[in-house]
Amino acid sequence: MNVAICIPCLLRGGTEMQSLYLARALVRSSYSVEVVCYFQFDSDVVREFELSGSSVVRLNMKRELGAVRITDRLRKYFSSSRPDVVHVQYMAPGALPVLAARLAGIKRVIATVHQPYTRGHGLHAKILLRSAALLCDYFIAVSEVAESSWFGRNGTFASGDNMGTSRHFTLHNAVDVSRVAMLSSPEVKKTLTVATKLTATFVFGYVGRLRHEKGVDILFEAFGSVCEKHSDIKLLVVGDGPDLAQLQVKYDKEGWWKNIVFAGSQAWEDAMKHFSLMDAAVVPSRFEGFGLTAIEAMAASLPVVASNTGGLKEVVENEKSGLLFGEGSVAELAQAMQRLIEESGVRSMLSENAKKRAQQFDIALYNESIHDFYKKFERG
Repeated sequence: MNVAICIPCLLRGGTEMQSLYLARALVRSSYSVEVVCYFQFDSDVVREFELSGSSVVRLNMKRELGAVRITDRLRKYFSSSRPDVVHVQYMAPGALPVLAARLAGIKRVIATVHQPYTRGHGLHAKILLRSAALLCDYFIAVSEVAESSWFGRNGTFASGDNMGTSRHFTLHNAVDVSRVAMLSSPEVKKTLTVATKLTATFVFGYVGRLRHEKGVDILFEAFGSVCEKHSDIKLLVVGDGPDLAQLQVKYDKEGWWKNIVFAGSQAWEDAMKHFSLMDAAVVPSRFEGFGLTAIEAMAASLPVVASNTGGLKEVVENEKSGLLFGEGSVAELAQAMQRLIEESGVRSMLSENAKKRAQQFDIALYNESIHDFYKKFERG
């Protein structure tokens, strides 16, 4: 069976990482996999997909083409390539490839949505997604929170048992737990040049894009507050993004700004290695579909402080495998960070439970679910 995984961009991000896991799972199940990228791409990310055993098609379209022309271009591509299944990663413009696949006569169409509905999406986006879902054989959400936000109810995929009663369900994203643990082992520290800048009593870490929705400004404010009492701490930031310049202008005159070390954008394996330099990780997102970075940090046995929003509150068990703070609350985040510095017993307990929790989202379980789903879907 030939499967086309359709995604707007192939850049560094959680959705791309989960798409890579999907591609690998399908290849493992002996399917022929083609990844169709409509817009921008990073050559290194493309290479990672090719190494998974997938082929990558770059359509090199411009978003400025507009909905009609983008849909028609995708329709023509599907009409010529004739995949047995089109699996759409539902990111803007998610409805267009679903429509294009149906117009091309593709018989099996699946979509996965990676973000929960928020007020910022607007009612139009919800109507559009639910309309697109009607054109899909099955519509998958990466978390129960995301599914409920779009459809009003949820049901977790369990060996295909609910496939006959609902056309949408939750199939949690995954993390390669053993791989993360190996990459973030203590002996990795000496291979990282940034380690020399992190001499401190405690090192917090952030891994992700520097964008408003990721809440990195909330983290900076909280870190500055914690530094007033604990001046010999550091914050390691692994990632880049459009907000960096603005954040530098806003904070570079603050005394605590010099305690932040920027490692820049990193390939996935290198980003995981940087967990070895951290005592705790912070995920301050304003909204999050799943919380991939939180699970990766937990797989590295790190205590995690995460905002109580979206998929994060679904995967991080408050006071057990991590600490949750009120979304957007600088004061609550600062309090949680200070607690990790001062309470070694809490740190040890969270670290131990974090690894156990991460195992529940291990890639092996995800591979089994994808195999089971596609086999049942194929027979249907």
